[in-house]
Amino acid sequence: MKNKLAFWVITIILTILVIYIMVNTALMPVFTKNPLPKATIRTVNDKSKSGKSDQDKYRDDTMQTLPATNNSEDAQLRLFESRKRENLLRSRLTLANEDSMYLVLDLINKTAILEMKGISLHESHIIDSEVSNSITTNHTETLLNWMAVPFTVKNVEATIPKISFVEKIAPKDSTEANKLVTEPTAQRLGDVYIVMDFDRNLRLVISQSEKPDDDGKKLISALYWKYRSVEIRKSIQSLFRFNREPVRPQIHIVLPKSDATILYKALPLNPRMILRL
Repeated sequence: MKNKLAFWVITIILTILVIYIMVNTALMPVFTKNPLPKATIRTVNDKSKSGKSDQDKYRDDTMQTLPATNNSEDAQLRLFESRKRENLLRSRLTLANEDSMYLVLDLINKTAILEMKGISLHESHIIDSEVSNSITTNHTETLLNWMAVPFTVKNVEATIPKISFVEKIAPKDSTEANKLVTEPTAQRLGDVYIVMDFDRNLRLVISQSEKPDDDGKKLISALYWKYRSVEIRKSIQSLFRFNREPVRPQIHIVLPKSDATILYKALPLNPRMILRL
Protein backbone atom coordinates (compact mmCIF):
# COMPACT_ATOMS: atom_id res chain seq x y z
CA MET A 1 0.00 0.00 0.00
CA LYS A 2 2.80 2.38 0.93
CA ASN A 3 4.70 1.59 -2.26
CA LYS A 4 1.61 2.26 -4.33
CA LEU A 5 0.99 5.60 -2.59
CA ALA A 6 4.61 6.62 -3.04
CA PHE A 7 4.41 5.69 -6.72
CA TRP A 8 1.39 7.93 -7.31
CA VAL A 9 2.88 10.82 -5.34
CA ILE A 10 6.10 10.68 -7.37
CA THR A 11 4.11 10.34 -10.60
CA ILE A 12 1.98 13.39 -9.80
CA ILE A 13 5.03 15.47 -8.85
CA LEU A 14 6.86 14.52 -12.03
CA THR A 15 3.77 15.21 -14.14
CA ILE A 16 3.36 18.67 -12.62
CA LEU A 17 7.06 19.34 -13.18
CA VAL A 18 6.89 18.30 -16.83
CA ILE A 19 3.76 20.40 -17.42
CA TYR A 20 5.42 23.40 -15.78
CA ILE A 21 8.53 23.06 -17.96
CA MET A 22 6.47 22.65 -21.13
CA VAL A 23 4.30 25.68 -20.39
CA ASN A 24 7.18 27.99 -19.50
CA THR A 25 9.75 26.91 -22.06
CA ALA A 26 7.59 25.97 -25.03
CA LEU A 27 3.87 26.62 -24.97
CA MET A 28 3.68 30.12 -23.48
CA PRO A 29 6.01 31.76 -26.03
CA VAL A 30 3.89 30.33 -28.84
CA PHE A 31 0.33 30.77 -27.63
CA THR A 32 0.70 34.17 -25.98
CA LYS A 33 1.05 37.41 -27.90
CA ASN A 34 4.09 38.53 -25.91
CA PRO A 35 7.54 36.99 -26.21
CA LEU A 36 9.59 35.89 -23.27
CA PRO A 37 10.82 38.64 -20.92
CA LYS A 38 14.33 37.29 -21.57
CA ALA A 39 14.23 38.29 -25.25
CA THR A 40 17.65 39.37 -26.45
CA ILE A 41 18.22 43.12 -26.36
CA ARG A 42 21.53 44.43 -27.62
CA THR A 43 23.27 47.09 -25.58
CA VAL A 44 25.45 49.85 -26.89
CA ASN A 45 28.55 47.94 -25.80
CA ASP A 46 27.63 45.13 -28.22
CA LYS A 47 28.46 47.27 -31.26
CA SER A 48 31.17 46.33 -33.66
CA LYS A 49 34.68 46.82 -32.31
CA SER A 50 35.81 48.40 -35.55
CA GLY A 51 35.74 51.80 -33.84
CA LYS A 52 33.30 54.48 -32.72
CA SER A 53 32.96 58.11 -33.63
CA ASP A 54 33.50 60.78 -31.01
CA GLN A 55 29.75 61.38 -30.92
CA ASP A 56 29.08 57.69 -30.21
CA LYS A 57 31.70 57.64 -27.46
CA TYR A 58 30.25 60.76 -25.90
CA ARG A 59 26.76 59.25 -26.00
CA ASP A 60 27.91 56.01 -24.38
CA ASP A 61 29.73 57.88 -21.61
CA THR A 62 26.70 60.06 -21.01
CA MET A 63 24.36 57.07 -20.84
CA GLN A 64 26.56 55.34 -18.30
CA THR A 65 27.47 58.28 -16.06
CA LEU A 66 24.24 60.27 -15.73
CA PRO A 67 23.75 60.73 -11.98
CA ALA A 68 20.80 59.47 -10.04
CA THR A 69 20.38 62.44 -7.73
CA ASN A 70 17.50 60.95 -5.82
CA ASN A 71 16.88 57.36 -4.88
CA SER A 72 13.12 57.80 -4.72
CA GLU A 73 11.08 55.85 -7.23
CA ASP A 74 9.44 59.00 -8.59
CA ALA A 75 12.78 60.71 -9.20
CA GLN A 76 14.19 57.64 -10.90
CA LEU A 77 11.15 57.46 -13.17
CA ARG A 78 11.47 61.14 -14.13
CA LEU A 79 15.14 60.64 -14.90
CA PHE A 80 14.35 57.57 -17.00
CA GLU A 81 11.68 59.43 -19.01
CA SER A 82 13.92 62.45 -19.57
CA ARG A 83 16.69 60.23 -20.91
CA LYS A 84 14.22 58.53 -23.25
CA ARG A 85 13.18 61.94 -24.60
CA GLU A 86 16.84 62.85 -25.03
CA ASN A 87 17.42 59.70 -27.09
CA LEU A 88 14.35 60.47 -29.21
CA LEU A 89 15.47 64.02 -29.99
CA ARG A 90 19.01 62.90 -30.78
CA SER A 91 17.74 60.20 -33.14
CA ARG A 92 15.42 62.61 -34.95
CA LEU A 93 18.27 65.08 -35.35
CA THR A 94 20.48 62.34 -36.78
CA LEU A 95 17.93 61.26 -39.38
CA ALA A 96 16.96 64.86 -40.19
CA ASN A 97 20.49 65.32 -41.55
CA GLU A 98 20.06 62.43 -44.00
CA ASP A 99 18.47 62.52 -47.46
CA SER A 100 16.00 59.72 -46.93
CA MET A 101 12.50 59.18 -45.56
CA TYR A 102 12.16 57.40 -42.24
CA LEU A 103 9.44 56.20 -39.88
CA VAL A 104 8.68 57.65 -36.44
CA LEU A 105 6.63 55.15 -34.45
CA ASP A 106 5.07 57.06 -31.54
CA LEU A 107 3.23 54.58 -29.33
CA ILE A 108 2.46 57.25 -26.72
CA ASN A 109 0.46 59.48 -29.07
CA LYS A 110 -0.53 56.43 -31.18
CA THR A 111 0.82 57.80 -34.45
CA ALA A 112 3.02 56.46 -37.24
CA ILE A 113 4.71 59.37 -39.00
CA LEU A 114 6.54 59.36 -42.30
CA GLU A 115 9.21 62.04 -42.08
CA MET A 116 12.03 63.48 -44.16
CA LYS A 117 14.47 66.15 -43.06
CA GLY A 118 12.45 66.52 -39.85
CA ILE A 119 9.27 67.40 -41.78
CA SER A 120 6.16 65.27 -41.41
CA LEU A 121 5.02 64.00 -44.82
CA HIS A 122 2.25 61.69 -43.72
CA GLU A 123 0.78 60.91 -40.31
CA SER A 124 -1.32 57.84 -39.54
CA HIS A 125 -3.38 57.12 -36.46
CA ILE A 126 -2.57 53.77 -34.83
CA ILE A 127 -5.92 52.12 -34.15
CA ASP A 128 -4.50 49.38 -31.95
CA SER A 129 -1.08 48.19 -30.83
CA GLU A 130 0.55 45.35 -28.92
CA VAL A 131 4.05 45.50 -27.46
CA SER A 132 6.05 42.60 -26.08
CA ASN A 133 6.58 42.29 -22.36
CA SER A 134 10.32 42.26 -23.00
CA ILE A 135 9.97 45.94 -23.98
CA THR A 136 7.18 47.28 -21.77
CA THR A 137 8.49 45.82 -18.51
CA ASN A 138 12.14 46.67 -19.10
CA HIS A 139 12.65 50.10 -17.49
CA THR A 140 16.40 49.80 -17.22
CA GLU A 141 19.64 51.06 -18.74
CA THR A 142 19.44 48.21 -21.23
CA LEU A 143 16.23 49.58 -22.75
CA LEU A 144 17.72 53.08 -23.00
CA ASN A 145 20.79 51.75 -24.79
CA TRP A 146 18.61 49.60 -27.04
CA MET A 147 16.63 52.65 -28.15
CA ALA A 148 19.57 55.06 -28.21
CA VAL A 149 19.99 55.07 -32.00
CA PRO A 150 17.52 54.59 -34.89
CA PHE A 151 16.62 51.07 -35.96
CA THR A 152 17.46 49.86 -39.48
CA VAL A 153 15.39 47.32 -41.42
CA LYS A 154 17.21 44.09 -42.29
CA ASN A 155 14.36 42.16 -43.90
CA VAL A 156 10.82 43.00 -45.07
CA GLU A 157 7.97 40.84 -46.33
CA ALA A 158 4.48 42.01 -47.24
CA THR A 159 1.30 40.90 -48.95
CA ILE A 160 1.42 43.89 -51.31
CA PRO A 161 4.15 44.78 -53.81
CA LYS A 162 6.63 47.52 -52.99
CA ILE A 163 6.37 49.00 -56.50
CA SER A 164 3.25 48.77 -58.67
CA PHE A 165 3.27 49.15 -62.43
CA VAL A 166 0.86 48.67 -65.31
CA GLU A 167 2.01 47.01 -68.53
CA LYS A 168 0.53 48.48 -71.72
CA ILE A 169 1.16 47.57 -75.36
CA ALA A 170 1.85 50.60 -77.54
CA PRO A 171 -0.74 51.11 -80.34
CA LYS A 172 0.35 50.65 -83.95
CA ASP A 173 -1.19 53.91 -85.21
CA SER A 174 -3.34 56.87 -84.16
CA THR A 175 -6.56 55.06 -85.06
CA GLU A 176 -5.78 52.23 -82.69
CA ALA A 177 -4.60 54.71 -80.04
CA ASN A 178 -7.92 56.55 -80.12
CA LYS A 179 -9.77 53.31 -79.51
CA LEU A 180 -7.68 52.68 -76.38
CA VAL A 181 -8.45 56.03 -74.76
CA THR A 182 -10.42 55.30 -71.60
CA GLU A 183 -11.09 57.03 -68.33
CA PRO A 184 -8.53 56.06 -65.66
CA THR A 185 -9.83 53.77 -62.95
CA ALA A 186 -8.80 53.81 -59.32
CA GLN A 187 -6.22 51.17 -58.50
CA ARG A 188 -7.45 48.41 -56.21
CA LEU A 189 -5.67 48.35 -52.86
CA GLY A 190 -4.57 44.89 -51.83
CA ASP A 191 -5.00 43.70 -48.25
CA VAL A 192 -2.00 44.65 -46.12
CA TYR A 193 0.10 42.59 -43.74
CA ILE A 194 3.74 43.65 -43.32
CA VAL A 195 6.56 42.10 -41.30
CA MET A 196 9.69 44.21 -40.76
CA ASP A 197 12.72 42.73 -39.02
CA PHE A 198 15.07 45.42 -37.72
CA ASP A 199 18.54 45.25 -36.27
CA ARG A 200 18.83 44.74 -32.52
CA ASN A 201 16.36 41.87 -32.74
CA LEU A 202 13.18 43.97 -33.16
CA ARG A 203 10.20 42.93 -35.27
CA LEU A 204 7.44 45.32 -36.38
CA VAL A 205 4.19 43.89 -37.73
CA ILE A 206 1.73 46.18 -39.52
CA SER A 207 -1.78 44.99 -40.32
CA GLN A 208 -4.90 46.69 -41.65
CA SER A 209 -8.00 47.46 -39.64
CA GLU A 210 -10.39 46.53 -42.47
CA LYS A 211 -11.59 42.98 -42.95
CA PRO A 212 -9.68 41.38 -45.85
CA ASP A 213 -11.36 39.68 -48.79
CA ASP A 214 -10.93 35.98 -49.55
CA ASP A 215 -7.71 36.44 -51.54
CA GLY A 216 -6.33 38.78 -48.90
CA LYS A 217 -7.09 36.28 -46.14
CA LYS A 218 -5.06 33.62 -47.91
CA LEU A 219 -2.06 35.92 -48.41
CA ILE A 220 -2.17 37.22 -44.84
CA SER A 221 -2.58 33.74 -43.37
CA ALA A 222 0.32 32.38 -45.42
CA LEU A 223 2.66 35.17 -44.30
CA TYR A 224 1.50 34.97 -40.69
CA TRP A 225 2.05 31.24 -40.43
CA LYS A 226 5.40 31.47 -42.19
CA TYR A 227 6.77 33.31 -39.16
CA ARG A 228 4.55 31.60 -36.59
CA SER A 229 5.71 28.14 -37.68
CA VAL A 230 9.31 29.12 -36.94
CA GLU A 231 8.39 29.86 -33.32
CA ILE A 232 6.36 26.66 -33.04
CA ARG A 233 9.29 24.64 -34.40
CA LYS A 234 11.63 26.23 -31.85
CA SER A 235 9.16 25.41 -29.08
CA ILE A 236 8.93 21.78 -30.10
CA GLN A 237 12.71 21.52 -30.25
CA SER A 238 12.95 23.10 -26.81
CA LEU A 239 10.95 20.20 -25.36
CA PHE A 240 13.93 17.96 -26.02
CA ARG A 241 16.57 20.48 -24.92
CA PHE A 242 14.61 21.97 -21.99
CA ASN A 243 15.88 25.34 -23.11
CA ARG A 244 13.71 27.84 -25.03
CA GLU A 245 15.60 30.16 -27.35
CA PRO A 246 14.82 33.85 -26.72
CA VAL A 247 11.93 35.20 -28.78
CA ARG A 248 12.54 38.53 -30.47
CA PRO A 249 10.71 41.59 -29.10
CA GLN A 250 7.75 42.44 -31.30
CA ILE A 251 5.52 45.45 -31.88
CA HIS A 252 2.22 44.95 -33.71
CA ILE A 253 0.28 47.98 -34.92
CA VAL A 254 -3.05 48.23 -36.73
CA LEU A 255 -3.54 51.00 -39.32
CA PRO A 256 -6.17 51.81 -41.93
CA LYS A 257 -5.40 49.98 -45.16
CA SER A 258 -4.70 53.18 -47.09
CA ASP A 259 -2.24 54.47 -44.48
CA ALA A 260 -0.42 51.14 -44.21
CA THR A 261 -0.08 51.04 -48.00
CA ILE A 262 1.27 54.60 -48.15
CA LEU A 263 3.87 53.95 -45.46
CA TYR A 264 5.09 50.73 -47.03
CA LYS A 265 5.34 52.07 -50.57
CA ALA A 266 6.84 55.43 -49.60
CA LEU A 267 9.62 54.14 -47.33
CA PRO A 268 12.96 53.21 -48.96
CA LEU A 269 14.08 49.60 -49.33
CA ASN A 270 16.02 49.65 -46.06
CA PRO A 271 14.23 52.29 -44.02
CA ARG A 272 15.18 53.49 -40.58
CA MET A 273 12.81 53.90 -37.66
CA ILE A 274 12.67 55.90 -34.44
CA LEU A 275 10.72 54.35 -31.59
CA ARG A 276 8.93 56.29 -28.89
CA LEU A 277 7.50 54.37 -25.95
